[in-house]
Amino acid sequence: MVDLYSLLSHLRSCPEVFFAGTSQFQHGSIHTYALVADCFRLVSGDLLLEENAIPDKEILSKLEEKSRTAIQVSCWFFSYEAFHRQPGLLAGITTFMLRKLPELADYVDTGQWIEDEDRNEEFVRAALDCCGILPDGESEIEAADRLDALSTIKRQQVLKESSDAFERMVEIRRKMAEQKAREAANVYGRE
Repeated sequence: MVDLYSLLSHLRSCPEVFFAGTSQFQHGSIHTYALVADCFRLVSGDLLLEENAIPDKEILSKLEEKSRTAIQVSCWFFSYEAFHRQPGLLAGITTFMLRKLPELADYVDTGQWIEDEDRNEEFVRAALDCCGILPDGESEIEAADRLDALSTIKRQQVLKESSDAFERMVEIRRKMAEQKAREAANVYGRE
């Protein structure tokens, strides 16, 4: 268990350099790869960690820019002392960086992870969830409920469903108006 508020504060203190786009560097995602390698070495506690234990450069380079930038921010997040020398977390960190963040990055601008309280908390809770860590004082159910309440993906699904329902309603009203106009024209034509 970890103190959620300390992690939220740590994430908000992310230096601007972690927001630098990878295209600003000569070798593309090498910058992101270097951060990820350093992060994995810090978390594992093994400064000589083999390259095969670190996500592949090719995988990182194939991600969109927003995803790579979000991964860079996650490297800052995992630099928090509670994650140091915890090699058992590497699989969860990999899942968070390569699966969860790219999915979220489609909907969240990187700066929102720091500036928006809900996105800040979602980032922290999603990272903890992927690593199998519960915030202090929360049960699994409470932590899952709070993450679900903050879910960007779920919010986007609700917005899409609402938009689809609204479009269906507009179409029904349009058809009803056309039908009413035809009926009025028929009545007028008979007179």
